[in-house]
Amino acid sequence: MIIRIGSCILTLLIVGSHVRGQDIVVADFETDTYGEWKVEGDAFGSGPTGGHKLQVTGYRGRRLVNSYGSGDSATGAITSPSFEINRRFLAFLIGGGRHDGETGLELLVDGKTVRSATGADSGQLRWESWDVSALRGKQGTIGIFDRAKGDWGHINLDQILLTDQQRTGTGVWRLDEYRRAKEYYREPLRPGYHFTPELNWMNDPNGLVYFAGEYHLFYQHNPLGNEWGHMSWGHAVSKDLLHWKHLPIALQEEYGVMNFSGSAVVDTRNSSGFGSSDSSPLVAVFTGHSQDRQTQDLAFSNDRGRTWTKYAGNPVLDIGEKDFRDPKVFWHEPTKRWVMVVSLAVQKRLQLFSSTDLKKWTLLSEFGPAGAPNKLNWECPDLFELPIEGEPGKTRWVLEADMGNGAIAGGSGGEYFTGVFDGNKFVADSTTSQWVDFGRDFYAPVSWSDIPASDGRRIWIGWMNNWETCLNPTYPWRSAMSIPRELTLRRIDGNLRLCQQPVRELQQLRDKMVEVKDRSLASESLSVDFRGQQLEILLEVQPDSATEFGVRVLKGNEEQTVVGYSTKSRTVFVDRTKSGNVSFHPAFSGRHEGPLQPNTQGNIRLQIFVDACSVEVFGNSGETVITDLVFPDPNSNGVELFAAGGACRVVSCQIHALKSVWPPPQTPKP
Repeated sequence: MIIRIGSCILTLLIVGSHVRGQDIVVADFETDTYGEWKVEGDAFGSGPTGGHKLQVTGYRGRRLVNSYGSGDSATGAITSPSFEINRRFLAFLIGGGRHDGETGLELLVDGKTVRSATGADSGQLRWESWDVSALRGKQGTIGIFDRAKGDWGHINLDQILLTDQQRTGTGVWRLDEYRRAKEYYREPLRPGYHFTPELNWMNDPNGLVYFAGEYHLFYQHNPLGNEWGHMSWGHAVSKDLLHWKHLPIALQEEYGVMNFSGSAVVDTRNSSGFGSSDSSPLVAVFTGHSQDRQTQDLAFSNDRGRTWTKYAGNPVLDIGEKDFRDPKVFWHEPTKRWVMVVSLAVQKRLQLFSSTDLKKWTLLSEFGPAGAPNKLNWECPDLFELPIEGEPGKTRWVLEADMGNGAIAGGSGGEYFTGVFDGNKFVADSTTSQWVDFGRDFYAPVSWSDIPASDGRRIWIGWMNNWETCLNPTYPWRSAMSIPRELTLRRIDGNLRLCQQPVRELQQLRDKMVEVKDRSLASESLSVDFRGQQLEILLEVQPDSATEFGVRVLKGNEEQTVVGYSTKSRTVFVDRTKSGNVSFHPAFSGRHEGPLQPNTQGNIRLQIFVDACSVEVFGNSGETVITDLVFPDPNSNGVELFAAGGACRVVSCQIHALKSVWPPPQTPKP
């Protein structure tokens, strides 16, 4: 029987003492008040704090106790109702200031303190367990206190348990436990239909390849923490680019060598010799990163990518450079050989190599420096051929590369060139590049190889983050991939433009829908009777006299993310200055815009994808794209149309709720 005393804050499980292993949750702090806990002073506020608002890790669920209040000078205490001690251990997650007797948690029996603990001057919560077997059967209360006023003068607490199993170490999840937890893919800010790792840090997509009916997504991953480091290749597969199955880590950091970005191919001719006469191997080509150099290495799989073997002859390409990375490899049919484009990152040059067996590589040519003049570096290149829309039989090659700083919206981003590639050398139509995305959070996109000719699409995906502001407030994971996008070339005002459109598979996720049609707005706002944080919005507007118009999403009492169009500057924009938590980095808040001309009907068409912590905007069928992260409160879920400085006509606005792609927590097997 579960008894909740007051509110959901204090939860007691009354069972006989003979039952072992059943944890009793004394407090999980998952409601917005402290319920029947007694509150004193101003340090702890009126209720638990949302973890996404704090720079802390190791908490469980959505909320935790935090005494920072109005600052480290705030003081106070909270005291629990009485409960029976009927397990061997009292365990809890604790962090914050290390001040014995001034910040911490205490167990009181008969009004006397019998156990106490303090923090460790850290935002990382750690498990602490007290052996309370000698107190079994007695009534106790928990006191959480903050009497300190100086540096680290606060305490963080979460998940107080009575348990027969001692808890130690950090509050970081074990993967098997997390998969069974009620929080699994249900945390605040967790995307519902974008790919995210189950736990810990992720950055660049790697090794995108289609094989045996599956799209493979590898990614830069730190299996040991929620910040960059220990680079390994995480791995997932999907049959539809939406629903992903997590697989074990494919390539682990070993012996001082991390596995940086790279690509994967299906070696249908078994040119590498890694397969057999009746089996084509998957071959990964990636950068081996050690302290003094970066080399290009191989690994192969003969079981549909489930297990990988690193080539005993690694490295296969070593030019003695410290910044030589991110190989993208593809088969070039006219010359019957493999081609690699790889970056000399700090020199801002791209090199092209060829091989007949993926093992021995010959330098063909170089490209660059070119493009944006003030970039920090050049990395994560991709090179592919695309047809030109409306020009049957005509194609052009696209060379894309990314910079760690100096992009159009600040921080990291990508640029591209169109041109010709003859199997030996890429010649750009112009050394002036074009921007891939006008937001701040689309980096290192890479396209899938070996998509069947019967499909015919070129599809890529990018890291939805920015190196300048990458330590954003999500936990226990960090970073998401963009939605997959189909690429085309379109001639606009006489110039070729790389256009990106959401893949058609996303339409499978559409759920309930509301529509606004033929509605005039004159310097006003129109609240739409529709709420949600997982949305697709199809908006077409006739500008008329309005200077700005658009839609406000993720709208709450004091929060909103604005997606709009300026008729004066002829730009589409995303304004995230009031989007929620913008204080975690001084460069995060801002408005980002890209050029967009009205279509042939004189209208502006926007396709907008909203998913808890992101907004992706596609203007006029992907001519201009803006990708931005946002970190709103979970209750900020309103939608509002607006016009400013005059009138406009909403030709059509369809708002679809989108279903989550992630499964519920696993049920433990008996």
